[in-house]
Amino acid sequence: MGGHPLWRHAVFGAYSPVLQTRRVRPRLVAMFLSAVPLGMLSLTIVLSVQEWTGTLSTAGSISALFGAGNAIGLSVQGPLMDRVGSRRVVIAAGGTCTASLLGFGVAGAFGGPLWVVAVMAGVAGVSVPAITTAVRAWLSHAFVDDTLRGTSYALLSALFQGAVTIGPVLVSLSLLLHGPEIAVGLGALMILSATIVFALVSDRQAPPAVIRPFVAPDARVVRSPGLWTIFGAAALEGLAVGVTAVAIPGVMTEAGIAAVAGVAFAALALGEVIGALAFGARTWPGRRSAQLPIVQAAVAVVAVLVHFASAQPWLLVLVMVGAGVIGAPGSILRSTMLDDVAPASAIARSFALLVAIGLVSGAAGNALAGQLVSHTGVRDLLLIPPIFIGLAAALVTTRRSTLEAGQTALQRDPG
Repeated sequence: MGGHPLWRHAVFGAYSPVLQTRRVRPRLVAMFLSAVPLGMLSLTIVLSVQEWTGTLSTAGSISALFGAGNAIGLSVQGPLMDRVGSRRVVIAAGGTCTASLLGFGVAGAFGGPLWVVAVMAGVAGVSVPAITTAVRAWLSHAFVDDTLRGTSYALLSALFQGAVTIGPVLVSLSLLLHGPEIAVGLGALMILSATIVFALVSDRQAPPAVIRPFVAPDARVVRSPGLWTIFGAAALEGLAVGVTAVAIPGVMTEAGIAAVAGVAFAALALGEVIGALAFGARTWPGRRSAQLPIVQAAVAVVAVLVHFASAQPWLLVLVMVGAGVIGAPGSILRSTMLDDVAPASAIARSFALLVAIGLVSGAAGNALAGQLVSHTGVRDLLLIPPIFIGLAAALVTTRRSTLEAGQTALQRDPG
Protein backbone atom coordinates (compact mmCIF):
# COMPACT_ATOMS: atom_id res chain seq x y z
CA MET A 1 0.00 0.00 0.00
CA GLY A 2 2.95 2.30 0.63
CA GLY A 3 3.58 2.62 -3.10
CA HIS A 4 0.00 3.50 -3.94
CA PRO A 5 0.31 7.34 -3.64
CA LEU A 6 3.42 7.31 -5.85
CA TRP A 7 1.69 5.13 -8.45
CA ARG A 8 -1.38 7.35 -8.40
CA HIS A 9 0.74 10.46 -8.88
CA ALA A 10 2.66 8.86 -11.76
CA VAL A 11 -0.53 7.92 -13.58
CA PHE A 12 -2.79 10.87 -12.81
CA GLY A 13 -0.37 13.67 -11.91
CA ALA A 14 -0.15 14.83 -15.51
CA TYR A 15 -3.92 15.41 -15.53
CA SER A 16 -4.02 17.65 -12.44
CA PRO A 17 -3.40 20.93 -14.32
CA VAL A 18 -6.25 20.08 -16.68
CA LEU A 19 -8.71 19.07 -13.96
CA GLN A 20 -7.81 22.09 -11.83
CA THR A 21 -8.61 24.51 -14.64
CA ARG A 22 -11.87 26.31 -14.00
CA ARG A 23 -14.89 25.06 -15.96
CA VAL A 24 -13.16 21.91 -17.24
CA ARG A 25 -14.69 19.47 -14.78
CA PRO A 26 -18.38 20.31 -15.35
CA ARG A 27 -17.84 20.02 -19.10
CA LEU A 28 -16.21 16.63 -18.65
CA VAL A 29 -19.11 15.53 -16.44
CA ALA A 30 -21.59 16.61 -19.12
CA MET A 31 -19.57 14.77 -21.78
CA PHE A 32 -19.46 11.60 -19.67
CA LEU A 33 -23.21 11.67 -19.05
CA SER A 34 -23.91 12.15 -22.76
CA ALA A 35 -21.51 9.38 -23.82
CA VAL A 36 -23.02 6.62 -21.65
CA PRO A 37 -26.21 6.52 -23.78
CA LEU A 38 -24.08 6.17 -26.91
CA GLY A 39 -22.94 2.83 -25.55
CA MET A 40 -26.46 1.66 -24.79
CA LEU A 41 -29.02 3.12 -27.20
CA SER A 42 -28.31 1.05 -30.33
CA LEU A 43 -28.48 -2.17 -28.33
CA THR A 44 -31.51 -0.88 -26.43
CA ILE A 45 -33.37 -0.06 -29.64
CA VAL A 46 -32.67 -3.52 -31.08
CA LEU A 47 -33.87 -5.28 -27.93
CA SER A 48 -36.92 -3.04 -27.51
CA VAL A 49 -38.15 -3.28 -31.11
CA GLN A 50 -37.55 -7.02 -31.17
CA GLU A 51 -39.66 -7.40 -28.06
CA TRP A 52 -42.43 -5.18 -29.43
CA THR A 53 -42.53 -6.67 -32.95
CA GLY A 54 -41.04 -10.13 -32.55
CA THR A 55 -38.76 -9.65 -35.58
CA LEU A 56 -35.00 -9.06 -35.47
CA SER A 57 -34.90 -7.69 -39.01
CA THR A 58 -37.25 -4.82 -38.09
CA ALA A 59 -35.25 -4.16 -34.95
CA GLY A 60 -32.03 -3.98 -36.95
CA SER A 61 -33.54 -1.61 -39.50
CA ILE A 62 -34.82 0.81 -36.87
CA SER A 63 -31.49 0.67 -35.02
CA ALA A 64 -29.80 1.53 -38.34
CA LEU A 65 -32.06 4.59 -38.62
CA PHE A 66 -30.82 5.72 -35.22
CA GLY A 67 -27.18 5.18 -36.21
CA ALA A 68 -27.53 6.94 -39.55
CA GLY A 69 -29.34 9.80 -37.84
CA ASN A 70 -26.51 10.10 -35.34
CA ALA A 71 -23.95 10.50 -38.13
CA ILE A 72 -26.13 13.11 -39.88
CA GLY A 73 -26.74 14.97 -36.64
CA LEU A 74 -23.04 15.22 -35.86
CA SER A 75 -22.35 16.58 -39.34
CA VAL A 76 -24.99 19.29 -38.83
CA GLN A 77 -24.32 20.18 -35.20
CA GLY A 78 -20.57 20.70 -35.65
CA PRO A 79 -20.85 23.57 -38.17
CA LEU A 80 -23.72 25.07 -36.15
CA MET A 81 -21.53 25.13 -33.06
CA ASP A 82 -18.83 26.97 -34.98
CA ARG A 83 -21.40 29.55 -36.10
CA VAL A 84 -23.76 30.14 -33.18
CA GLY A 85 -21.95 28.61 -30.21
CA SER A 86 -22.23 25.20 -28.60
CA ARG A 87 -24.58 26.09 -25.75
CA ARG A 88 -27.64 26.85 -27.87
CA VAL A 89 -27.04 23.87 -30.14
CA VAL A 90 -26.69 21.45 -27.22
CA ILE A 91 -29.81 22.76 -25.47
CA ALA A 92 -31.93 22.45 -28.61
CA ALA A 93 -30.57 19.03 -29.54
CA GLY A 94 -30.68 17.65 -25.99
CA GLY A 95 -34.31 18.66 -25.47
CA THR A 96 -35.32 17.17 -28.82
CA CYS A 97 -33.43 13.93 -28.18
CA THR A 98 -34.94 13.48 -24.72
CA ALA A 99 -38.47 13.99 -26.05
CA SER A 100 -37.85 11.67 -29.02
CA LEU A 101 -36.51 8.86 -26.84
CA LEU A 102 -39.48 9.12 -24.52
CA GLY A 103 -41.80 9.15 -27.55
CA PHE A 104 -40.04 6.07 -28.91
CA GLY A 105 -40.49 4.21 -25.63
CA VAL A 106 -44.12 5.19 -25.13
CA ALA A 107 -45.14 4.47 -28.75
CA GLY A 108 -43.50 1.07 -28.69
CA ALA A 109 -44.60 -0.03 -25.25
CA PHE A 110 -48.25 0.90 -25.90
CA GLY A 111 -48.48 -0.65 -29.38
CA GLY A 112 -48.22 2.53 -31.44
CA PRO A 113 -47.73 2.45 -35.22
CA LEU A 114 -44.37 1.09 -36.28
CA TRP A 115 -43.70 4.13 -38.45
CA VAL A 116 -44.00 6.36 -35.38
CA VAL A 117 -41.50 4.20 -33.53
CA ALA A 118 -39.12 4.40 -36.51
CA VAL A 119 -39.48 8.19 -36.84
CA MET A 120 -38.85 8.69 -33.13
CA ALA A 121 -35.70 6.55 -33.34
CA GLY A 122 -34.43 8.49 -36.36
CA VAL A 123 -35.12 11.89 -34.77
CA ALA A 124 -33.44 10.75 -31.55
CA GLY A 125 -30.35 9.77 -33.53
CA VAL A 126 -30.15 13.08 -35.38
CA SER A 127 -30.60 15.06 -32.16
CA VAL A 128 -28.18 13.25 -29.85
CA PRO A 129 -26.39 16.34 -28.47
CA ALA A 130 -22.80 16.54 -29.70
CA ILE A 131 -21.44 17.41 -26.27
CA THR A 132 -18.19 15.54 -26.86
CA THR A 133 -17.66 17.66 -29.98
CA ALA A 134 -18.45 20.83 -28.03
CA VAL A 135 -16.03 19.95 -25.24
CA ARG A 136 -13.30 18.96 -27.71
CA ALA A 137 -13.65 22.30 -29.51
CA TRP A 138 -13.62 24.21 -26.21
CA LEU A 139 -10.47 22.45 -25.03
CA SER A 140 -8.64 23.49 -28.19
CA HIS A 141 -9.14 27.12 -27.12
CA ALA A 142 -8.80 26.62 -23.37
CA PHE A 143 -5.12 25.69 -23.22
CA VAL A 144 -2.32 27.66 -24.85
CA ASP A 145 0.27 25.03 -23.98
CA ASP A 146 0.45 22.29 -26.60
CA THR A 147 1.29 19.59 -24.02
CA LEU A 148 -1.70 20.49 -21.83
CA ARG A 149 -3.99 20.43 -24.85
CA GLY A 150 -2.77 16.94 -25.77
CA THR A 151 -3.24 15.81 -22.17
CA SER A 152 -6.77 17.19 -22.10
CA TYR A 153 -7.62 15.32 -25.33
CA ALA A 154 -6.26 12.09 -23.83
CA LEU A 155 -8.41 12.58 -20.73
CA LEU A 156 -11.44 13.29 -22.91
CA SER A 157 -10.81 10.10 -24.90
CA ALA A 158 -10.37 7.97 -21.76
CA LEU A 159 -13.56 9.31 -20.18
CA PHE A 160 -15.50 8.79 -23.40
CA GLN A 161 -14.38 5.17 -23.72
CA GLY A 162 -15.14 4.55 -20.06
CA ALA A 163 -18.64 5.94 -20.50
CA VAL A 164 -19.31 3.88 -23.61
CA THR A 165 -18.21 0.78 -21.71
CA ILE A 166 -20.77 1.41 -18.98
CA GLY A 167 -23.67 1.63 -21.45
CA PRO A 168 -24.10 -2.09 -22.24
CA VAL A 169 -23.83 -2.90 -18.52
CA LEU A 170 -26.78 -0.61 -17.81
CA VAL A 171 -28.76 -2.32 -20.56
CA SER A 172 -28.10 -5.70 -18.95
CA LEU A 173 -29.23 -4.37 -15.57
CA SER A 174 -32.39 -2.97 -17.15
CA LEU A 175 -33.19 -6.39 -18.61
CA LEU A 176 -32.76 -7.97 -15.19
CA LEU A 177 -35.01 -5.38 -13.51
CA HIS A 178 -37.84 -5.25 -16.05
CA GLY A 179 -37.11 -4.92 -19.75
CA PRO A 180 -35.41 -2.77 -22.39
CA GLU A 181 -37.94 0.04 -21.84
CA ILE A 182 -36.11 0.85 -18.61
CA ALA A 183 -32.93 1.39 -20.60
CA VAL A 184 -34.77 3.74 -22.99
CA GLY A 185 -35.95 5.87 -20.06
CA LEU A 186 -32.51 5.80 -18.47
CA GLY A 187 -30.89 6.91 -21.73
CA ALA A 188 -33.34 9.81 -22.01
CA LEU A 189 -32.66 10.82 -18.41
CA MET A 190 -28.90 10.84 -18.95
CA ILE A 191 -29.21 12.89 -22.14
CA LEU A 192 -31.36 15.42 -20.27
CA SER A 193 -28.95 15.52 -17.33
CA ALA A 194 -25.96 16.03 -19.62
CA THR A 195 -27.77 18.85 -21.43
CA ILE A 196 -28.61 20.63 -18.17
CA VAL A 197 -25.07 20.32 -16.80
CA PHE A 198 -23.58 21.63 -20.04
CA ALA A 199 -26.10 24.47 -20.27
CA LEU A 200 -25.19 25.67 -16.78
CA VAL A 201 -21.60 26.26 -17.90
CA SER A 202 -21.69 29.48 -19.87
CA ASP A 203 -19.16 29.82 -22.69
CA ARG A 204 -18.54 33.38 -21.56
CA GLN A 205 -17.29 32.28 -18.15
CA ALA A 206 -14.23 30.32 -19.26
CA PRO A 207 -10.95 31.39 -17.61
CA PRO A 208 -9.56 34.44 -19.46
CA ALA A 209 -5.98 33.59 -18.43
CA VAL A 210 -5.86 30.38 -20.44
CA ILE A 211 -8.22 31.05 -23.33
CA ARG A 212 -6.62 31.17 -26.76
CA PRO A 213 -7.78 33.84 -29.22
CA PHE A 214 -10.88 32.67 -31.01
CA VAL A 215 -11.35 33.46 -34.68
CA ALA A 216 -14.93 34.06 -35.76
CA PRO A 217 -16.26 31.32 -38.02
CA ASP A 218 -16.28 32.00 -41.72
CA ALA A 219 -18.49 30.49 -44.38
CA ARG A 220 -15.81 28.78 -46.46
CA VAL A 221 -15.64 25.04 -46.70
CA VAL A 222 -12.54 23.65 -45.03
CA ARG A 223 -10.11 22.68 -47.81
CA SER A 224 -7.07 21.62 -45.81
CA PRO A 225 -5.21 18.69 -47.48
CA GLY A 226 -4.04 17.60 -44.03
CA LEU A 227 -7.61 17.45 -42.80
CA TRP A 228 -8.56 15.14 -45.64
CA THR A 229 -5.56 12.96 -44.87
CA ILE A 230 -6.90 12.50 -41.35
CA PHE A 231 -10.41 11.87 -42.68
CA GLY A 232 -9.12 9.27 -45.14
CA ALA A 233 -7.23 7.42 -42.43
CA ALA A 234 -10.27 7.54 -40.15
CA ALA A 235 -12.46 6.08 -42.92
CA LEU A 236 -10.09 3.16 -43.50
CA GLU A 237 -9.82 2.46 -39.79
CA GLY A 238 -13.60 2.71 -39.46
CA LEU A 239 -13.97 -0.01 -42.08
CA ALA A 240 -11.65 -2.19 -39.99
CA VAL A 241 -13.70 -1.53 -36.86
CA GLY A 242 -16.95 -2.34 -38.70
CA VAL A 243 -15.65 -5.68 -39.95
CA THR A 244 -14.35 -6.55 -36.48
CA ALA A 245 -17.71 -5.68 -34.93
CA VAL A 246 -19.33 -8.41 -37.03
CA ALA A 247 -16.52 -10.96 -36.88
CA ILE A 248 -16.05 -11.08 -33.10
CA PRO A 249 -19.68 -11.98 -32.28
CA GLY A 250 -19.56 -14.52 -35.10
CA VAL A 251 -16.46 -16.17 -33.65
CA MET A 252 -18.00 -16.32 -30.18
CA THR A 253 -21.28 -17.69 -31.54
CA GLU A 254 -19.45 -20.45 -33.42
CA ALA A 255 -17.69 -21.33 -30.17
CA GLY A 256 -21.04 -21.59 -28.38
CA ILE A 257 -20.35 -18.66 -26.05
CA ALA A 258 -22.12 -15.77 -27.78
CA ALA A 259 -22.45 -13.84 -24.51
CA VAL A 260 -18.66 -13.51 -24.33
CA ALA A 261 -18.74 -11.17 -27.36
CA GLY A 262 -19.81 -8.39 -25.02
CA VAL A 263 -16.92 -9.22 -22.73
CA ALA A 264 -14.51 -8.98 -25.68
CA PHE A 265 -15.69 -5.50 -26.62
CA ALA A 266 -15.66 -4.41 -22.98
CA ALA A 267 -12.05 -5.64 -22.85
CA LEU A 268 -11.26 -3.55 -25.95
CA ALA A 269 -12.81 -0.46 -24.34
CA LEU A 270 -10.93 -1.09 -21.09
CA GLY A 271 -7.69 -1.28 -23.06
CA GLU A 272 -8.54 2.00 -24.79
CA VAL A 273 -9.06 3.70 -21.42
CA ILE A 274 -5.72 2.41 -20.14
CA GLY A 275 -3.93 3.33 -23.36
CA ALA A 276 -5.40 6.84 -23.47
CA LEU A 277 -4.44 7.59 -19.87
CA ALA A 278 -0.93 6.22 -20.33
CA PHE A 279 -0.33 8.03 -23.62
CA GLY A 280 -1.60 11.35 -22.32
CA ALA A 281 0.41 11.19 -19.09
CA ARG A 282 3.73 12.03 -20.78
CA THR A 283 5.24 13.82 -23.74
CA TRP A 284 6.37 11.50 -26.53
CA PRO A 285 9.33 12.26 -28.85
CA GLY A 286 8.85 13.15 -32.48
CA ARG A 287 6.21 14.90 -34.53
CA ARG A 288 2.63 13.74 -34.30
CA SER A 289 2.64 13.16 -38.07
CA ALA A 290 5.42 10.59 -37.53
CA GLN A 291 3.88 9.05 -34.43
CA LEU A 292 0.53 8.28 -36.09
CA PRO A 293 1.73 5.82 -38.79
CA ILE A 294 3.88 4.04 -36.18
CA VAL A 295 0.82 3.55 -33.99
CA GLN A 296 -1.22 2.42 -37.02
CA ALA A 297 1.44 -0.13 -37.98
CA ALA A 298 1.45 -1.47 -34.42
CA VAL A 299 -2.36 -1.75 -34.49
CA ALA A 300 -2.16 -3.67 -37.77
CA VAL A 301 0.20 -6.16 -36.13
CA VAL A 302 -2.13 -6.56 -33.15
CA ALA A 303 -5.06 -7.02 -35.55
CA VAL A 304 -3.21 -10.00 -37.07
CA LEU A 305 -2.75 -11.39 -33.56
CA VAL A 306 -6.50 -11.01 -33.02
CA HIS A 307 -7.05 -13.32 -35.99
CA PHE A 308 -4.73 -15.99 -34.61
CA ALA A 309 -6.18 -15.63 -31.09
CA SER A 310 -9.72 -16.12 -32.39
CA ALA A 311 -9.14 -19.89 -32.29
CA GLN A 312 -9.19 -19.56 -28.47
CA PRO A 313 -12.03 -17.19 -27.48
CA TRP A 314 -10.75 -16.43 -23.99
CA LEU A 315 -7.29 -15.68 -25.35
CA LEU A 316 -9.03 -13.40 -27.84
CA VAL A 317 -10.48 -11.40 -24.94
CA LEU A 318 -6.98 -10.82 -23.56
CA VAL A 319 -5.64 -9.79 -26.96
CA MET A 320 -8.54 -7.33 -27.31
CA VAL A 321 -7.28 -5.54 -24.19
CA GLY A 322 -3.89 -5.17 -25.89
CA ALA A 323 -5.56 -3.95 -29.08
CA GLY A 324 -7.29 -1.22 -27.09
CA VAL A 325 -4.08 -0.16 -25.34
CA ILE A 326 -2.16 0.05 -28.63
CA GLY A 327 -4.97 1.69 -30.59
CA ALA A 328 -5.93 4.46 -28.14
CA PRO A 329 -3.00 6.76 -29.01
CA GLY A 330 -4.11 6.78 -32.65
CA SER A 331 -7.48 8.30 -31.74
CA ILE A 332 -5.80 10.91 -29.57
CA LEU A 333 -3.27 11.80 -32.26
CA ARG A 334 -5.96 12.24 -34.92
CA SER A 335 -7.95 14.46 -32.59
CA THR A 336 -4.90 16.51 -31.60
CA MET A 337 -3.76 17.00 -35.19
CA LEU A 338 -7.04 18.70 -36.02
CA ASP A 339 -5.52 21.74 -34.29
CA ASP A 340 -2.65 21.58 -36.79
CA VAL A 341 -4.62 21.19 -40.01
CA ALA A 342 -8.02 22.88 -39.43
CA PRO A 343 -8.77 26.58 -38.94
CA ALA A 344 -9.54 27.55 -35.35
CA SER A 345 -13.02 28.57 -36.47
CA ALA A 346 -13.74 25.08 -37.80
CA ILE A 347 -12.60 22.79 -34.98
CA ALA A 348 -16.12 21.74 -33.96
CA ARG A 349 -17.23 20.91 -37.49
CA SER A 350 -13.93 19.12 -38.20
CA PHE A 351 -14.19 16.94 -35.10
CA ALA A 352 -17.87 16.24 -35.77
CA LEU A 353 -17.04 15.19 -39.34
CA LEU A 354 -14.22 12.99 -38.06
CA VAL A 355 -16.63 11.16 -35.75
CA ALA A 356 -19.34 10.98 -38.42
CA ILE A 357 -16.88 9.49 -40.93
CA GLY A 358 -16.03 6.84 -38.34
CA LEU A 359 -19.70 6.01 -37.87
CA VAL A 360 -20.46 5.79 -41.59
CA SER A 361 -17.35 3.78 -42.46
CA GLY A 362 -18.04 1.49 -39.50
CA ALA A 363 -21.51 0.81 -40.89
CA ALA A 364 -19.95 0.15 -44.31
CA GLY A 365 -17.58 -2.30 -42.64
CA ASN A 366 -20.57 -4.08 -41.08
CA ALA A 367 -22.16 -4.43 -44.50
CA LEU A 368 -18.91 -5.57 -46.12
CA ALA A 369 -18.44 -8.26 -43.48
CA GLY A 370 -21.99 -9.44 -44.02
CA GLN A 371 -21.34 -9.85 -47.75
CA LEU A 372 -17.97 -11.56 -47.36
CA VAL A 373 -18.60 -13.95 -44.47
CA SER A 374 -20.14 -16.64 -46.70
CA HIS A 375 -16.96 -16.63 -48.80
CA THR A 376 -14.29 -16.27 -46.13
CA GLY A 377 -15.78 -17.84 -43.03
CA VAL A 378 -16.09 -15.97 -39.74
CA ARG A 379 -12.51 -16.33 -38.52
CA ASP A 380 -10.94 -15.25 -41.80
CA LEU A 381 -12.98 -12.07 -41.73
CA LEU A 382 -10.45 -10.99 -39.10
CA LEU A 383 -7.76 -10.93 -41.79
CA ILE A 384 -9.48 -7.94 -43.40
CA PRO A 385 -9.01 -5.32 -40.62
CA PRO A 386 -5.18 -5.48 -40.73
CA ILE A 387 -5.36 -4.68 -44.45
CA PHE A 388 -7.45 -1.55 -43.92
CA ILE A 389 -5.29 -0.41 -41.00
CA GLY A 390 -2.15 -0.98 -43.05
CA LEU A 391 -3.64 1.11 -45.86
CA ALA A 392 -4.37 3.88 -43.33
CA ALA A 393 -0.74 3.80 -42.18
CA ALA A 394 0.43 3.96 -45.81
CA LEU A 395 -1.90 6.90 -46.51
CA VAL A 396 -0.60 8.90 -43.57
CA THR A 397 3.01 8.06 -44.44
CA THR A 398 2.72 9.09 -48.10
CA ARG A 399 0.78 12.23 -47.24
CA ARG A 400 2.74 13.16 -44.14
CA SER A 401 3.79 16.46 -45.73
CA THR A 402 0.14 17.59 -45.76
CA LEU A 403 0.00 17.16 -41.99
CA GLU A 404 3.28 18.96 -41.35
CA ALA A 405 2.46 21.81 -43.73
CA GLY A 406 -0.93 22.35 -42.16
CA GLN A 407 0.24 24.41 -39.20
CA THR A 408 2.31 26.74 -41.37
CA ALA A 409 -0.63 27.30 -43.68
CA LEU A 410 -2.96 28.02 -40.79
CA GLN A 411 -0.54 30.56 -39.36
CA ARG A 412 -0.70 32.42 -42.69
CA ASP A 413 -4.51 32.11 -42.94
CA PRO A 414 -6.01 31.26 -39.52
CA GLY A 415 -9.61 31.25 -40.39
